[in-house]
Amino acid sequence: MQISKFNARKINAGKTSSHWGKDFLTSLLGTTLSIVLTFGTSALLEHKMKADIQRQTAMMVIHDIDASVELVEDIANYEDEKNQAVQYVLAHLDQIDALPADTLALALKMIADTDGDNTIFDDSKEKIFNSSQDIWSNLDNMAFVDNMERFYRERSYLQNQIALDPIFVEPITFDEYSQMKYNSPVSDHSLDYAAILKEKLMEPRVRFHIDYSMSRARAYRSFAQRWRDISDRNKFIMNIDDAELAEYIKDSQRSGEPVGRRELIGQWERKVNGGDDYYCEYLQNDSFRQELREHYSNVFYDGDIHWTIKSGGTWHIKGDTLFMVNDPQSSEVLVDRSGVTYRPEMRDSVENFISRYFDEKRATERLRKELEIHPRIDTIYATTNKKHDKLEMIVGRDQNGSVTCRYLKRRSGGSASDK
Repeated sequence: MQISKFNARKINAGKTSSHWGKDFLTSLLGTTLSIVLTFGTSALLEHKMKADIQRQTAMMVIHDIDASVELVEDIANYEDEKNQAVQYVLAHLDQIDALPADTLALALKMIADTDGDNTIFDDSKEKIFNSSQDIWSNLDNMAFVDNMERFYRERSYLQNQIALDPIFVEPITFDEYSQMKYNSPVSDHSLDYAAILKEKLMEPRVRFHIDYSMSRARAYRSFAQRWRDISDRNKFIMNIDDAELAEYIKDSQRSGEPVGRRELIGQWERKVNGGDDYYCEYLQNDSFRQELREHYSNVFYDGDIHWTIKSGGTWHIKGDTLFMVNDPQSSEVLVDRSGVTYRPEMRDSVENFISRYFDEKRATERLRKELEIHPRIDTIYATTNKKHDKLEMIVGRDQNGSVTCRYLKRRSGGSASDK
């Protein structure tokens, strides 16, 4: 049978239409899959980012709870120490002039505001938690949010009690305590603790404060326990274990990059307590030498006594940690009193003071003996900036991960012993 030209054209057109349809469907399917994959991947990434923000936020505020727990427990323990000192003084009032000065000073701290600052807690993380829209939008676990609100509400309440409640507020105000120092008959304005306590311990407002000491300690520990429960509950809700929290705290406090041997070698310095100076030099032969130069002034002489502590030893770096092994025999204390002057009538007082507290030979022997009995290896997590002219050294970390840091800058020239 023959196929007409018309039918042949129809058959060919059908084939062409069929191929075009297949190509169109294939293209449409590919585009659809591409869109699905693109938006699906984007949604997955967004979901993961949201989950990461949730966990970071959760660990930040949980750490805030744990730090507050440790703080109020420390306050409670200090309250017990002060109460023991006060009770000892009260039991020995007839011998108060012969009691140890540190016991009397601690007893006075129970009843006097000695620093003028009743702010106990750092509220920076609370402000972030309460003000950030990102946190509210990403923390969708309302049980967790409710627990945090309860914690911050209770912490604010305790802070107000400490600042305002007569049970917590020391009966001797900071202004009154300062006036005692101004009026002190002693030349260096130190206080006669025995005389002050003889007078103040008889006052009703002071006895009231002492009587509530155990109640204050119980209140602190009660808050600590409630907050510890909130912390444990929130860790459970967010499935956060102690190891993950510790790693978060460690990572959040890191900055810079780990320092290497080549970057560390050289001379470094930093200010200590505002006016004192610290120098350290790391040498190619794996030894180090360091100096701490302190300056002491007093109201009964002019100028400063310069007190320099020198030490040295060996060092090495393993991973991201710097180890400094101290050598006791390299330790030395030097005293420079050349800049000190005083009035003639103060001669005996000043000379006795200097010989008692600034004997370099005795101080050197004591320092060396201490290091021989208790060998010291300083373990330091050290990082440096991109220019390698600054160091951050983490020299201590408490059980909650809070760190003690030192910041040093590279010296422009000269050695520590030359300056």
